[in-house]
Amino acid sequence: MRIAFSGTGNSGKTTMIKSFLHTWSNYTTPDKTYREVLQKNNLLHSSKTTTDTQSKILDFMIDQVQSYDKDAKVVFDRCPLDNIAYSLWANEKDTKGFTKQFLGKQIDLMKESMRSLDIIFMCRFDAKQLIEDDGFRDIDKEFIQEVDNIFYSLYNQYRQNPEADIFFPKGDSPAIIELPHTAQERIDLISEYVNIDGELYGDETSIFSDVDKLEQLVYEQEQAHKAEEKDKELYKRFGL
Repeated sequence: MRIAFSGTGNSGKTTMIKSFLHTWSNYTTPDKTYREVLQKNNLLHSSKTTTDTQSKILDFMIDQVQSYDKDAKVVFDRCPLDNIAYSLWANEKDTKGFTKQFLGKQIDLMKESMRSLDIIFMCRFDAKQLIEDDGFRDIDKEFIQEVDNIFYSLYNQYRQNPEADIFFPKGDSPAIIELPHTAQERIDLISEYVNIDGELYGDETSIFSDVDKLEQLVYEQEQAHKAEEKDKELYKRFGL
């Protein structure tokens, strides 16, 4: 199974991967990461990113995830979805070169690569935690929070509108699961999806075994939420 841990900087991905590999020792993680590409090419990144940086990192990430087949047991520190999150941030800031045309091409490449992943566990930024400076990552809290919000928007697009086909390949997207903040809670939640052998739980218990049922559940939850909001509006309007 091919698993990625995604999320903004300082969201605990590196710590989570170490815990995951300790719990599921039959998994490996690639020796080379996107950071080596940045350092080797002396590329600006994070809040100072450029189109050259984003293109090189996306190409690296796509090549990396596509080099493993479905029988591999591997975990990735970030994946192409992360790259798009930072490109979207740069576009919002009107950073030079991050046009709609550039983003469109990048998204198309990223979307196709999603077929090479099985699960993405999304780590959210906890604003209550201290920001660690490792000498590489961007430690500006406002920047980190803004990127985290973009990740959450991508997650919600996947969760609330799986048929939109904007960022994820229809019918062949990895499952995306938001993780809680603490390390133990994260491991506990992952254990609900990944068994002791590192496989998804059997068809009879896996939430991924019937895509139609999953999509129907999402639809029913949306309708229930809309009905609840309408009720609240009526109660407020009539003072109930």
